Amino acid sequence: MKINQIKAGAMLSYVSMGLSTIISLVYTPIMLQRLGESEFGVYQAVLPIISYLNLLSFGLGSAYVRYYSRFRAAGDKKGCAKLNGMFLTTYLFLGALVLVIGFGLSYCDVIFGKKLTPDEIALAEKLLRIMTVNAALTFPISVFESHVTINEQYLFQKIVAMGKQVLNPLIMIPLLIIGYGSVTLTIVSLIFTILSGILNVGYCLRKLRMPFAFHGYDFRLLREMFGFTVYVFIGIVVDNVNWSIDRQLLTWFHGSAAVTVYSIAAQLNNYFLLFGNAISNVMTPRVHRLVAEGASMRKLDALFTCVGRLQFILLSCIFLGFVAIGQSFVVLWGGGEQFRIDYWTTLLLFFACLWTNVQTVGIEIQRAKNMHKFRSLTYLGVLVGNILISIPLCIKWQGLGAAIGTAIATLVGNVILMNWYYYHRIGLNIPAFWRHILHLTPSMLLPAAAAVLLAVFVHPTTYWGLIPPGLAFVAVYGISVWLFGMNRYERGLVTGPLRRLTRRRKRGGGHRAP
Repeated sequence: MKINQIKAGAMLSYVSMGLSTIISLVYTPIMLQRLGESEFGVYQAVLPIISYLNLLSFGLGSAYVRYYSRFRAAGDKKGCAKLNGMFLTTYLFLGALVLVIGFGLSYCDVIFGKKLTPDEIALAEKLLRIMTVNAALTFPISVFESHVTINEQYLFQKIVAMGKQVLNPLIMIPLLIIGYGSVTLTIVSLIFTILSGILNVGYCLRKLRMPFAFHGYDFRLLREMFGFTVYVFIGIVVDNVNWSIDRQLLTWFHGSAAVTVYSIAAQLNNYFLLFGNAISNVMTPRVHRLVAEGASMRKLDALFTCVGRLQFILLSCIFLGFVAIGQSFVVLWGGGEQFRIDYWTTLLLFFACLWTNVQTVGIEIQRAKNMHKFRSLTYLGVLVGNILISIPLCIKWQGLGAAIGTAIATLVGNVILMNWYYYHRIGLNIPAFWRHILHLTPSMLLPAAAAVLLAVFVHPTTYWGLIPPGLAFVAVYGISVWLFGMNRYERGLVTGPLRRLTRRRKRGGGHRAP
């Protein structure tokens, strides 16, 4: 059943992200058009501040997965109940802290820079307060979401996420059309956070029988967990700031309009990251369980390589597909020629993430082994390098310059430094990993050539016009990778469900026969 949950979870992750992407094709242009560049830019400028407030979780979610796995492996039911009680109590306190800090920041105009108008600052303050309440509520809710994850109940988890992704825009689009703005958008988002929280709490208490013990708060265990999470926290902080600092720099140096233009590329890159992490996220409990059970490095290497190849196949398709039709797409999506620069900005961010996202399972292997200190310190250096490189480039070339700085720093940190650590300290067979990845590259040559030709000679002016070249590229990519890249296991992931479906139909037809 767990294996089915993992497969279904991974499949639903991609279905969810596919739906989210399709909805964004409709939702984002309407939002940008109805809000205007100024209000949309203010909304995007507030989001990084909220992401910083979310850092007050201190990475304890990773500690929950690690320690719950340990207690469950030992059959310690009392320890599991005590851990649940500790985390809920701690996260209620942290949620209250988020409220205090968020509302305090909303009265501090300096955080929004000097390029916003008084009306834009007033709007930013109002949005920050509503988003702060939303962020504060996610803290206690995340305890129950983590419990769903650790029990590998991915079907429920992804269905709730899909419902939220679909219903939120469906409600907001008519509200935007009749004249409501970003404040209403944030209130609707808050309502969905409350509803999803109720569903998660109910599922954990009724279905999973989640135990709680609130007596005897174990400060010694808490100190031990903070010792584990301190470097997880640093890593999360750096990751968060590294991917949001560009918008902050643009707000300071160029104002809301520059943020609006860059936000198209940033949003597309977020989708790219989500697609890359979909498989590795559902593997997190398995990685921690394998390490807790003392699995060999050979097993971890196999999982690391298997997931990495699948991520590379998927992300290469998205990257090359964007090369093919991305220039026309960003102009259409953004709603004007001023967004054409986002094509190159997005390609830079995609390229950096492509080579880093194929190794996301390695992050969980580090954490499960409590060997994540190096990554956190490395990423701290990456962040500093990103800021130092991006500031002059951002001042000169706005969003494109900021993307160049982010791409350079990310590639140095992830591809060079982290691979050295994976190989020499963790013990992962990195040369074998990259050999397996590079075995796929010959199958990418024909799709890459097709993508460049489409980019040069085909320039659709409507969304419908994007479909023929997009489908043509996907067909070329799929055939080439199937024939020259995929191994037997990867082909089986495609043919297996089709065979099972065929067998079910045959059995069903046999029952209906006279």
